[in-house]
Amino acid sequence: MYLDFYGLSQSPFDITPNPRMMFYSPKHREAYNHLLYGIRERKGFVQLTGEVGSGKTTLCRAILEALDDRYSTALILNPVMSAEELVKAIAAEFRLPANGLDRLDALAVINQFLLEQVDAGRESVLIIDEAQDLTEELLEQVRLLSNLETNNRKLLQIVLLGQPELRDKLNNYRLRQLRQRITVRYHLSPLTWDEVGQYVQHRLHLCGGNGTP
Repeated sequence: MYLDFYGLSQSPFDITPNPRMMFYSPKHREAYNHLLYGIRERKGFVQLTGEVGSGKTTLCRAILEALDDRYSTALILNPVMSAEELVKAIAAEFRLPANGLDRLDALAVINQFLLEQVDAGRESVLIIDEAQDLTEELLEQVRLLSNLETNNRKLLQIVLLGQPELRDKLNNYRLRQLRQRITVRYHLSPLTWDEVGQYVQHRLHLCGGNGTP
């Protein structure tokens, strides 16, 4: 009802991560550029953190749209699983047959796929959302995935998206090997009061609002 009243074509404040609705504040633009830089320059590990609702997942979808057909991507949205399940989920995201395989065999399938992508001139990117939920065991498995390489390059670019707890978890001494591999980091701070107003106007405008009831 309120859409008709305000002349809107759709709800401007849905919580679904629609990249078309992305509001690029200066900090969101900087985060976007950091992510793309880390992926395109093959930095290995990229980390993006921010509070709940700060726009991490929407940024992730925008990044996926920005990557052309030279990139093969795998997106893990809910990493609460075992190490074997995680490896199989990654294989499934890359559309690889992993049913019935154990973790080592699934890793071998992934490794072969990544090598084939390099031969074809393509890059492979793994994005893990809600990465603060990864256990130490799973984070170690992710680190081992980053070991897949040739003599002169990494085969897989890995992006970790998470709440501030991810930073705290990675500061654990036991995860120092993983932490030192993360070469690109960015933390999304909250919008300023002025940016909140711009965000609201941006969303309303995209949904057909003209500022008058």
